[in-house]
Amino acid sequence: MLELQIREILESISDAFYALDNNWNFTYFNKEAENLLLKRADEVLGKNIWELFPASVHTPIRKIYQKVARTKKKESFEYYFPGDGKWYEINAYPSNGGISAYFKNIDERKMAAVQLEKAHQEKIDILESIGDAFFYVNKDWVITYCNKETERILGKKRVDLIGKNLWEEYPEAVDTAIYHQYHRALETKEHLTFEEFYKPMQIWLELTVYPSPNGLSVNFKDITQRKEADLQLKQSNERFEKVTEATHDAIWDWNIIENTLYWGAGFKILFGYQIEKITPTLESWSNHIHPEDQEWVLESIYGALDKVDQSNWVAEYRYQKSDGSFADVIDRGVVIRDEKGKPIRMVGAMNDVTEKKQLSIQLDRERLIKQQEITDAVITAEENERQEIGRELHDNIQQILVSSRLFLTMVEEKDISKTGYSYLQETNKLIMSAIEEIRKLSHSMITPFVEKTTLKEAIDKLVINTAGATGLQIKLDIRGLDETKLSEKLRLTTYRIIQEQFNNILKYAKASTVLLKLVQEQEQLVLKIMDDGIGVDLSKKTTGIGLMNIKTRASLFDGEVVLHSEPGNGFELLVRMRLY
Repeated sequence: MLELQIREILESISDAFYALDNNWNFTYFNKEAENLLLKRADEVLGKNIWELFPASVHTPIRKIYQKVARTKKKESFEYYFPGDGKWYEINAYPSNGGISAYFKNIDERKMAAVQLEKAHQEKIDILESIGDAFFYVNKDWVITYCNKETERILGKKRVDLIGKNLWEEYPEAVDTAIYHQYHRALETKEHLTFEEFYKPMQIWLELTVYPSPNGLSVNFKDITQRKEADLQLKQSNERFEKVTEATHDAIWDWNIIENTLYWGAGFKILFGYQIEKITPTLESWSNHIHPEDQEWVLESIYGALDKVDQSNWVAEYRYQKSDGSFADVIDRGVVIRDEKGKPIRMVGAMNDVTEKKQLSIQLDRERLIKQQEITDAVITAEENERQEIGRELHDNIQQILVSSRLFLTMVEEKDISKTGYSYLQETNKLIMSAIEEIRKLSHSMITPFVEKTTLKEAIDKLVINTAGATGLQIKLDIRGLDETKLSEKLRLTTYRIIQEQFNNILKYAKASTVLLKLVQEQEQLVLKIMDDGIGVDLSKKTTGIGLMNIKTRASLFDGEVVLHSEPGNGFELLVRMRLY
């Protein structure tokens, strides 16, 4: 009856059960054991466990069973059976020289534990991989976890922190803003984010505190560099503001990405705009550019943005002031690009140069007047000197030569030898030739513009005399010449240049034909003299005083002198002089 009762009990329990004698043969094998080990009781009773289940021979279960049989002491353990790949929880008891074993399948529990451990490890990995430092304290302020970044920032190993009281490890933090914020979060269960300077370590920290029923989670990071950068930026902005207040330039800063524009105080000072009442954009700036300048200025600024290798931009244009008038400005900008060369900002300054430009115009006008006065003085002095020399040649030297010739004519052939008389006759010819040359020279040096002689009349007379004396064919082309627009000095200068070039042609050109053309083109007097002579090589420097005289005279009227010639192809002189 006892055996039947025991059997009923063993069959009814939820755990699997088997019994082994001292030879490791099965003496009992209940239904749950059959279900778990997939063998019937009649197949195992009286059989050796190690022969029936050879996969377990070289596993820890054999040594544990032998220990229980030897020591007569119970052993409880978890066992992975290679035969079926499952985990079991086993309780082994000594029994009549053998053992009795209760066991059950714990695969689900093991899998749940593995998943739990995996999830826990994933959380740990996440906390270790984040860039922020992280630690957790319980309600007693004991540190239960901290990651590697915490070690780096706080300068202590986690093995020296975990299990320690936070305030005992960092007593210098007690009664600081950080201390009070932590206690506030724990008491109010309020999530807090704040920045604080931790004086003992001379660092700025950004902290986020998350309260929980059992303590606090703290995320924090070192923001010292950012704070220093913010401070430098703030100081830079303050300096920028001071510069904009100190300078008279209108400073601007264009954010190209956002199309926003900052205007300095100079816009109010220079142009009268109430900048505090305006939200400036590129359009509000460009709309005030003079309509005639607007298109090319915008093309210029966008052209600078498109050129990756261009960083500077300069433009001079007219900009409208608040009163409707226009100021002459010089605008300078610098393009700021990202690492790919894309323009992201442009900063610059506008300078009102209206007064300076007006002064420059006035200075140019005064310079022109002064230059005209100098020109008049030079030409007058030169002509006076030429006329003085001409009169001296005509009235004195020529008279002396005439008297000498008179005396020579009084000598007759009978008075001296035939040979001596022939010398006297030759001398008489030479003196006559000298008298003629002096007469021509004196006439050429005396100004032709007397008794209301026009420039055209003077040129006609010069052409006739030159052609008559040399046989040179001279073609004259004077069209549309309004001499009322020509000052006496300009007419005289033009005549002297023509006279000088005729002399050059007669001396050096060996020409047979000359073309003289004189026309008015807008505000300029244009003179062109061409010959068909032997020409010159302009690449070789010449020491002739004739061309130098022409250039000097032309320069008195802002003249431009251009020469065209080559050996064998004649010579062309082109002179442009302003009318006024």
